[in-house]
Amino acid sequence: MSDISNTEGIPLYVKIRESLRQQIASGELERGQKLPSEDELATQFGVSRMTVRQGTSDLIDDGLLYRRHGVGTFVTLPHIERDHSRLTNFFENSDKHGIHAKATILEFEVIHATPMIAQALLLESDEFVIHIKSLRQADEVMVTLHDAYIPHRLFSEMIQEELHDFDVQHLWSKFEKNGYPVKRAVQKIEARLADQELAKVMQIQAGAPILFKERTVYAEDGTPVEFTYCYNRGDMYSLTVILNR
Repeated sequence: MSDISNTEGIPLYVKIRESLRQQIASGELERGQKLPSEDELATQFGVSRMTVRQGTSDLIDDGLLYRRHGVGTFVTLPHIERDHSRLTNFFENSDKHGIHAKATILEFEVIHATPMIAQALLLESDEFVIHIKSLRQADEVMVTLHDAYIPHRLFSEMIQEELHDFDVQHLWSKFEKNGYPVKRAVQKIEARLADQELAKVMQIQAGAPILFKERTVYAEDGTPVEFTYCYNRGDMYSLTVILNR
């Protein structure tokens, strides 16, 4: 960081703000990284602490930085905003917002449906389902644990694929190829706290806020094709819903 104390024209706090903004955009300051202290930044830029604070406050207002009281100022993690006025999946939504998304499959197996899963998918008690548990990341940060159950009798060929070849990003395309294009979903959303097991998998603190979703996805003909539990990081995930009257 350069000394900008003798620059003319544009206010110093604006120059500091735009210098930090550029470093965030270029990746020099990484998502989740802690900034140097205000005293250190003041020394590096050759300005007062108040000038530094004014510049960083603008970036906090813009959502690029956030402060943790008594800890410091950090670069904001990627934020997933889901528009729930239309049906999209995690990957479609991430692409729309310019976020690099990927998934790591943790479990891929055929199991007996629990009574709750069988009821949601309109299956016989103890019928087989394909269970796919995956960890979704946005810009290399873990965001969602996605726990999906799919009727085995409708999509049995899926389990024939090698795990390293299975593309969970295009799961709904696989449904469509089998004659079941996705049309709508019904979901329940609630606030929860991460337990020890979930916190370990998602690399967050136990007790951290979680936005939990329970969703059933239906094909065009009304057939339920997927029942899912989603555990989303509460500090990186928000919902937008359009309400009409």
